[in-house]
Amino acid sequence: MRMLMMIILALMIASVVGILVVKMFDGGGTKSDKPPPVIQQPEPK
Repeated sequence: MRMLMMIILALMIASVVGILVVKMFDGGGTKSDKPPPVIQQPEPK
């Protein structure tokens, strides 16, 4: 039972940290005037 609680708690912390990281990269200081360059992949033949 205690192991399950630890896993659930770790998952919650990981999800919160992931959301914070995504928000930082989305609207943080990394945002410039230009949008990020789109990487065009060649079509598979």
